[in-house]
Amino acid sequence: MSIMFAYIARCHITLHDNLYYASHEFGRFYETEKYLHNYGLTYALGLVRPAPPFFTASQEPRYREDLYATEVAYDYYVTPARPLHVDFALNTFKLIDAHYYNVPVKESRNRVVFGRAKEITPGSTFEYFVYSQIPRTLPHWIRLGKWLAKAEMSYKWYSVGTGEAPIVSPPEAQRIACPLNPLDIADQQLATFDVVMMPPSSLLVNVSIVGPCCCLPAEPLFHDEPSKDIHVPIGMRYFEGVVKT
Repeated sequence: MSIMFAYIARCHITLHDNLYYASHEFGRFYETEKYLHNYGLTYALGLVRPAPPFFTASQEPRYREDLYATEVAYDYYVTPARPLHVDFALNTFKLIDAHYYNVPVKESRNRVVFGRAKEITPGSTFEYFVYSQIPRTLPHWIRLGKWLAKAEMSYKWYSVGTGEAPIVSPPEAQRIACPLNPLDIADQQLATFDVVMMPPSSLLVNVSIVGPCCCLPAEPLFHDEPSKDIHVPIGMRYFEGVVKT
């Protein structure tokens, strides 16, 4: 069952630390993808209540339990984030003793022991959207990734279905402004898209859809061009996924 949310926030993130998470692993090389997954953003924004424990003995994720079977699914939906400007850096790290020879042992914690990481550097920016039933105050600072990178957030709320954020249904396929999680889309018909492979689920980028969208105007806060309109699909919900093409 899709949910109609009353408000939408357009959000921008600016990194103040190196951002790392292992999107792709090639031996001892770990690459950070330039898209931010919406499940991680939902946790970072503090929308999961009660907040999950900082330490858990189990290494099995609980995304469905935390996001689908709670009030989070009815009160909020966070889209994945697309990069506006990103730069990368390669860093070597070693978190083990400096012996001449090391016999690898199975780690009981979900962390990388040593290797090279391709990380996103400070100053990189991203954009995503938050649907909500109420225009709540979002945090100005959040933490992201394995290293808990510090990120600054700016945002603006709009009332969905009003003059400031009308719902439109173009007769032809419309290019949308955010990546999509295919596990979360229920009613949209996808015309074109590319797939980005990354955990915990692949994302769809460069998406054009046939169906209703929320249309946001150009905003000086985000340095938009005056004639630029932003289209964001409606009716998304965590783990609602029925993909149509």
